[in-house]
Amino acid sequence: MYVFIDESGIHKQIDHSSFVTVFVSVEDKAALNKKIEEIERRLKIKPFHWADFGSRFGWKIRTEFIKSVSTLSFSFKYIIVENPIKPQAMLYYALNNLLKEEDIIKVVIDGQQPKWYADQIKSSLRKSGISVKKLIIANDKADPILRLADALAGLVRSYHDGVLGAENLYQLIKMKNKITSHFKVGGQAHR
Repeated sequence: MYVFIDESGIHKQIDHSSFVTVFVSVEDKAALNKKIEEIERRLKIKPFHWADFGSRFGWKIRTEFIKSVSTLSFSFKYIIVENPIKPQAMLYYALNNLLKEEDIIKVVIDGQQPKWYADQIKSSLRKSGISVKKLIIANDKADPILRLADALAGLVRSYHDGVLGAENLYQLIKMKNKITSHFKVGGQAHR
């Protein structure tokens, strides 16, 4: 299986941050990428990014995207944390609790992350017994499943922050049995 990791809100001092891992079986990866691209074409959007649709389109595009992808074959786990957090500590905690699968082929993260982010993921992979050679740094514009992870991270954070419009979409994803596990933990003080 492939694991795609994204986070949302780790820069914020209030509300919540989320770390989302999206699990995709090997035989479904190419088909899932293609279906996400088809959804984006149908919605007439460039590669989907949760933050891009906040002010320009409100929840209309987000809602259509989440409803459309909810029919696809994937599952995900997430950790939600009350801010403020220490991103390195939270990433380590999140990965150690979310990466428990034994049949991981690759772990894919967004290439726009800082070096410490990739280093922390490598450390967590090693401690989980997963080879760091399985880590791929990719561009979300080139990898549709990373865009799916971005959408789910944004949705989870928005739901836990009580953002209007997020609850119905979260319940839809939950009802479709896409969430395989989730954790909620308290915030950490910055040092």
